[in-house]
Order: sequence, then C-alpha cells, then structure tokens
Amino acid sequence: MLCAFGGLSVGRAQPALPTSAPLVQRDAKLFLAADTVTYDTKGDVVTATGGVQIDYGDYKLVARRLIYNQKTRRLIAVGDVQLQQPDGNLVYADQIDITDDFRDGFVEALRLETPDNTRFAAAQAVRENGNVTTFERGVYTACESCRENPERPPLWQIKARRIVWDEQEKVIRYYGARFELFGLPIAALPYFQSPDPTVKRLSGFLAPSFKSSSDLGYGVRVPYFMVLNDSADVTVAGTYYTKQGFLAEAEYRQAFDNGMFTLKTAGIIQQDREAFEDDNIYRNGLLADESPDYTKERGMIASTGKFALSDRWTFGWDVLLQSDDNFSNTYSISGYSETRRVSEVYLTGLGDQSYFDLRAQEFQFQSDDDDYADQQASVLPSFDYERIEQTPAIGGEVKFEANVASVHRSKSSSTRICNTHLSGGTEPEDDCVDPFNGYKFSPDYLRYDGLDGSYTRATTALEWRNSYVLPAGLVLTPIASARGDLYTADMSSDGSTLPLYAGGALVSDAPFGAVSIDHSGGRGMATAALEARYPYLIEAAHSSHVIEPIAQIIVRPNETEIGRLPNEDAQTLVFNTANLFALDKFSGYDRMEGGTRANVGLKYAGSFDGGYSIDAVVGQSYHLAGLNSYAQRDLSLVGYDSGLETDRSDYVGSLSFGMPTGITLGTQGRFDEEDLSLRRADLFGSYEGDAVTGYLAYSFIGAQPTYGSIDDLNQLTAGASLKFDQNWTAYGTIGYDIENKNVIRSGVAVGWADDCFSVLLSYENENSSYAADNGSSTVMFKVGLRTLTSFNEPYDIGL
Repeated sequence: MLCAFGGLSVGRAQPALPTSAPLVQRDAKLFLAADTVTYDTKGDVVTATGGVQIDYGDYKLVARRLIYNQKTRRLIAVGDVQLQQPDGNLVYADQIDITDDFRDGFVEALRLETPDNTRFAAAQAVRENGNVTTFERGVYTACESCRENPERPPLWQIKARRIVWDEQEKVIRYYGARFELFGLPIAALPYFQSPDPTVKRLSGFLAPSFKSSSDLGYGVRVPYFMVLNDSADVTVAGTYYTKQGFLAEAEYRQAFDNGMFTLKTAGIIQQDREAFEDDNIYRNGLLADESPDYTKERGMIASTGKFALSDRWTFGWDVLLQSDDNFSNTYSISGYSETRRVSEVYLTGLGDQSYFDLRAQEFQFQSDDDDYADQQASVLPSFDYERIEQTPAIGGEVKFEANVASVHRSKSSSTRICNTHLSGGTEPEDDCVDPFNGYKFSPDYLRYDGLDGSYTRATTALEWRNSYVLPAGLVLTPIASARGDLYTADMSSDGSTLPLYAGGALVSDAPFGAVSIDHSGGRGMATAALEARYPYLIEAAHSSHVIEPIAQIIVRPNETEIGRLPNEDAQTLVFNTANLFALDKFSGYDRMEGGTRANVGLKYAGSFDGGYSIDAVVGQSYHLAGLNSYAQRDLSLVGYDSGLETDRSDYVGSLSFGMPTGITLGTQGRFDEEDLSLRRADLFGSYEGDAVTGYLAYSFIGAQPTYGSIDDLNQLTAGASLKFDQNWTAYGTIGYDIENKNVIRSGVAVGWADDCFSVLLSYENENSSYAADNGSSTVMFKVGLRTLTSFNEPYDIGL
C-alpha cells in the first residue's frame, strides 16, 4: 500500500540512499522539482516548497511542501499530498510521514484508490513491515462518489473502528464494522474479513440465499468458500429447511494446465417424508401412481470434467448418481436440478475437414413419477464420425459418415392411439373415447416411445456431390450416395391396457399391443439425385432482389425393415422450409427415406436502402414412385401427420423481415395440400433498443392424435425488459396455453445494477399443461456487493 521514498539526492555531496522497496530498481535516481529548495547542513534537513513534484522509479509524489531529515531518514510531505505507487494505487492525504525506502509510514486524513476502483479512507493510517497498513476510523467501499454531490456517502460502504490490510496474506480485516446503504446503517459485526482487492479467490463466507417450497418449507443456505491452493478450491454449504432439516453440500474444483474437473456431493436426513404425500401422479386425468415413498436418507454425488488432450482432441464427462431419481431436482442442487439431463463421458476430435465424437450416455428424468425415470435409455456407445475430402480427379467432394449406437432400456414406454385415425376413419368408435376426458385410444394401435431390451446399429454412408454453373446461370448439382447398416435387436414391450368403464367405475383392464423383436441383419440404401437452382438478380435504384427457383429429383429404392426394427433416434419430424430440400428428412439414422421424390420451391432475398431486408421460402414435396416412407407405420408412428405422408405434401413457407430499428419479424407455416387449412404455424417478433427489449412468439400445432395430441395446441409466449432510470431494469415473461386457457409459465423481476452494487427480486411460476412433472414456483432475492459478494450485471433470469 504505502511505500516510502528512496534516498534523496539534493546538493553537491549527498549521494542517492539505498532502498529496499522491491518495486524500485537499485540504481533508480530521484528527480525533484519545486519552486524553492533549501538545505540545512547543520541539521541535515532538506526542505522543498511550492509545487513539489518527485519522480522516483515508478513512484510519483506531489505536495505543497516536502521535508527530508537525512539523520532519521524520514520524509514528510504536507498539503494536498498525492502519491502514485507502482502497483497503481493512488494515495491522497493531508500529510504523509514515511521512511526513505518507501516501506513504512504514517498518514493523516488519508484517501486511497486502487486500480480496480475500490477506495479506503481513514482519519489516520500506519504502514508497518512494508506490507501491513492499519486504518484508524476507516471506511471501505467499491463505489464511486456522486459527481454532482461528492459530499454524499457512496451507495454502500463499511465503516470500522479499525481496518487492517495485510498485503502479504491478501486479506482485509474489519474490527467493529458497520454496513451502510445510502448512508443508513443496516448491519453491524464485531469482526469480518474480505479479500484483498487484487485477489479473486479467498476463503470466507459467501452471500446467503433464501428458499421456499411446499414440500421442504422455508430454507436459508449459507455457503463457505475455501481456497486450497492456486488451482483448487472447495465450497461447502448448509441449508436448513423448516420441514426437512439440514441439507449439506460440498463441491471440489481443481484446475490443470489443460482442463479442470469438479466433484460435488449433497445429502440430507429428511425429517418429514409425509410432506411429499400430495405429489400423486396423474395421466390423462386419472391417478397413475401414488406419491413417491422417499427414504429418510437422500443424497447425490456428481462430477464434471473437461480436458484438452491436444489442440484438436477433448475428453470430458458429466455424471450424476443419486439415491433416487428426483433428489437433485427436489432440493434444487445447483447444476443438477434440470428435469431432463444426460450423464455422459465423451471424447471429441475436430480436424480441418473431419469430426469425431464418441460418448457413453445415460438419459435421466427427474420426476416424482418413477416410471418416467425407468423408461430412459442408456447409450453405450454413441459414435459419430464425418470426413469431407475434395476429389480433383472427378470434381466436387466426397463425404464419409459413420454412426454407431447401442441402446439399452429396462422398461418400455407406449402411448395409446385411436385406430380410426390410422385407418382413415373420420369418427371414433365408442370404445376409442375415454369417458372422463375424451382422449381417443384403441386396443389395436400403440405408439412405442421406447422398448425394453437392447438394440445396436452401425451405419456407414458415402456421398459425392459437385456443382456446375451453366452459361445461362443455371446451377446443377448431381448427388450420389450409398449407405449400409448392420443391426441386432432384442427388445420387447408388454404393450398397454384398455380401461373399460361402467357407470364411471373401472370394470376391467384388457391387455393389448405386446411386441417382441429378436432380429439381426443388415439393410442398405442407394441414392441418385439432381438439384437445379436458377438464381436471378434484379437490381433497382434503392434495392436488390434475388429470386431463386429450386428443384430436386431424388431416386432410390424402397426403405426396408419398416416396423421390424426399433426407432430410437428418428421419432421427431417437423416438416418445414428448413428441411424442404434435405435428401432425408428423418431426424436420425433408425429410419431412412426411400422411394422416388421431388422437392420444389422458390427462395427470395431482398435488400433495401436503410438496412431493411426480406427473406422468404415456399415449397412442396412430391412422392413420385415406390413406397412413401412417411406413410408407412413403424413402432413410433413417425411420419403420420407430418405433411409428407401423402403423395403431394403439405405446402410449407417461411417469411422474415429485418429492420434497422431493432425489430425482427418472422413466421413459418405448413398448410394442407387440399384446402390450404393451417396445420402448423410459428410467429416470432422481437425488438432490441437502448431501453426496451422484448419478444413475442406464437405457436400453433394442429391436432395429431397419432402422437397423443387430441386437440389443437396454441401457445403464446412473451418477454420484455425495460430499463428505466440509469440503473433500474424490470423484466417480465409469460407463457399462455390458449387452448386450455392456462398460464403455463410466468415470471417478473426488478433489478438494480451499477458499478458496485446489484440487487434482484424475482418470482417465477411454471405449471405446464403438457409437462409430466409437477409445477413449481420460485422466489429469489439476491444482493451483490462488488469485491464482497457475488456480483452480476446485467441480470438474466432466462426471459
């Protein structure tokens, strides 16, 4: 902090005195400038007055008067003293009395500013041993004073009877401390300590947090941070819940030159297991399972790691083990509370034109419903490889792909589907309707989301393509590809049951839909395709336009083994302009598109003066020959209601606008090929300004009984933030299920943030009409004091 000057060289016979200050070179010379300099040869006293300035190495001192006693080797600077030290600290004082080696000294009416914008003030300060400074009646803050009213106190400050700054131990100790906010005292402590402003990590208590839950009660979490060494630390935390007792947590972090890893554990001995009795599980409006019977002792252990083996290879993991499937979610364990998560170990490599990814994965579902957790799969292994090579001999490029997946599951999952939809009927029979809520189902058809057992598939594919630009501007791209699979499957499902009711009471359960697959073999697919594009540029005085008709013809044999193999990775299919021109529109490898198909469309891109832009795509897909893969029934019923199951697909289109004002608008939709009725639509709008940002999104999905969605889905989501005043920001978000007239997610927050202080108060409620787990409400209050507690600006609550 305060360092003293080295020797003073004034007059004819005085040599430069040595210094032990480590920040000054031994041969450094002192340069003095002043209006008047006098030398008392009898008392060995040098006096400089009037605009005194001293440069000594990286030290700079300004004062009105300077007195140096060569016998005592003390230097006294008086009047508007300002000292700039080599470490960047600035010291302001009425008077400084220091040794000539810049080590120790005494200061009156001190004010100190550090390079990271923290400040000390004291009536008196004493520096000893070159590294310990004691501030009497001291004040500390990380806030700047008000420029318009500098006499006002800073936003927050700590006043103490004594403040001791130990630069060797990198710690500041406060004795008789009083916290003030806006000049008003809010708390007092006989003693506490904080890190040196130059230190980013120091052992000590972190800011507490407050929690509330109907199952757990009210809770207070107090964390303690321990620095073990320069590359390792531990955070331990205790949370006391009024209903369940004491939750203990610990997290160890270790950094290395090429990566890092963490190890986290938490546990509790619950006081009131009966608090979870209301967490019954309902499906389709009916009681499916009683509330979970959690054990008294619950806990978890988890670890993450990531290491760069070289500049191209990365090895890592993210693994969670717990006493039951819902512990981390129930107790909101940071980093592990997501409802859906994946535990995995991975090795990835990235080349100039290649990619390698090898993983072992365990899919986890944290819910009170044990069935959902048991139905999750393990993938041992999951392997992806891709390499692209140029082919100068024949032109173009060749892409090689490989994928291996081995899936294991202990419990099957299925959904009941009404057969009238799959067989083309228009009205359901009586036995296709649940009398309580109208959900349609059938004893003849099930959609199997996952089967019990093991399934392994290995896929390799080779694709060549090249583009030729004809003199007229037409771009032709021929494509040829071949793919081969080897597989073995031993999976099954007991199916489901059809509940029969009489007078509102359950009469019997009729089992149906059992499936067993025990099959090994191979399959393949060859593809020949030609794509034609004709981009046409139109330039006007204030705009330019590109109109591009696109057509594809894709020829290949029929897909084989449909419905005879599990479908684990191709269960989702959303037909839109993003995959209109994809050779294979299935989302994974377990299904492959077959038959002959044509895709046609039109793209438009417009650019206008002032920064405005328009992009649009419209198109349709046609099944020309062979089997239509999207109309064939596999175990997951993927393809139905996709818009591709008919010979002439639904129409798809998208439109987006960009504006220099910060407004972005976009929409995409799918329309029935016969009557143009809307089957699916998404609309999105956003605005980003200096004070206001926001977005509005609307999604419509027509009824898809095949996927268990009997009614149309209409959902509206919106979010906005408003920055009012200079430091205040308000946030809001809402998700609304229009069909069920239900708010599925809402949240509000208000936060203050400046360069030294932040506070956030937020409330969030989630009660999805479609979610499998129970809804939740969260209230959070967070305060941040820069250099003392965690400090984040701006706040982000996921709106």
